[in-house]
Amino acid sequence: MQNFHDLLDLVLRRNKFKPNRTGTGTFGSVGHMLKYDLTDGRIPLVTTKRVPFKSIVGELLGFFRGYTSAADFRALGCKVWDQNANETPSWVNNPNRKGTDDLGRIYGVQWTGWRDTRITQDTDEARQYEQQGYELKAFDPERTTWVFERTINQLEEAARALMTDRFNRRVIINGWRPDEFDRMALPPCHVAYQFIAEADGELHSTLWIRSNDLFLGHPFNAASLAVFTHVMARLTGLKATSATVFISDAHVYENHVEQTLEQLSREHYDAPRIVLSERIRQLESVSDIKGAFARIEPEDIQLEGYQSHPAIQAPMAA
Repeated sequence: MQNFHDLLDLVLRRNKFKPNRTGTGTFGSVGHMLKYDLTDGRIPLVTTKRVPFKSIVGELLGFFRGYTSAADFRALGCKVWDQNANETPSWVNNPNRKGTDDLGRIYGVQWTGWRDTRITQDTDEARQYEQQGYELKAFDPERTTWVFERTINQLEEAARALMTDRFNRRVIINGWRPDEFDRMALPPCHVAYQFIAEADGELHSTLWIRSNDLFLGHPFNAASLAVFTHVMARLTGLKATSATVFISDAHVYENHVEQTLEQLSREHYDAPRIVLSERIRQLESVSDIKGAFARIEPEDIQLEGYQSHPAIQAPMAA
């Protein structure tokens, strides 16, 4: 992951400092792309410090299941959401927070239960929504107004598209919901994923990250994207080939500078490989898609050949 090290080095050398909402300033740079090789099971897991792969897998599977509680993530071996759920002042004081460990409608909820609300005063249109499977949530007879709602599982729709319309250029999973920012502990940093298939069966993924904590966040984000891509490839009968990350605001927090310098002083080891169990099998038809992501267990995703330098501790800004 020399390209990642190069970006860390660039950010520190630019020495451009600015404050932010967390109260801990950053050194940053705008507009970067990092591309990672996924062939033969490769995964971009940082080797110049120890990265907790089980926590990365636990977080991703929590997203796959649409979890809204830090306790559920902990049960999968991921503790990274504890602070956002229980310590971030803006969320702790939010009247929409439902108590200890609540995270609200974060990433996985949007991925698996995107709310699509339709309001109409037209009888024919109301009938059409019912026929399309929308649920009637409210009806005002005085105003002759219907309110319908359905949820969209973007993960399953993405798999469906890759299976039935392989070269579709709209296979996108989006987490950006301005209308629900007040109902989530943190607006998404990794905003939108796209999967692109080639004629030879290669599957490529891209990810847009609006704001990227390079020292703590990027090692998680890059590895998670790679796991996501390998899983999607297995389910849809494709070959995971590359993962590309587009970063708008790439930054190193001021209290991560010493740790970053220590990491940059270390040499890389060879990239490890991911091993997916036979339980994650290619879907034979679209009728098999429902629940395919949610059924995956942590033990279904293993790491092979991971050699790394020791972990480097750093505080998270929230």
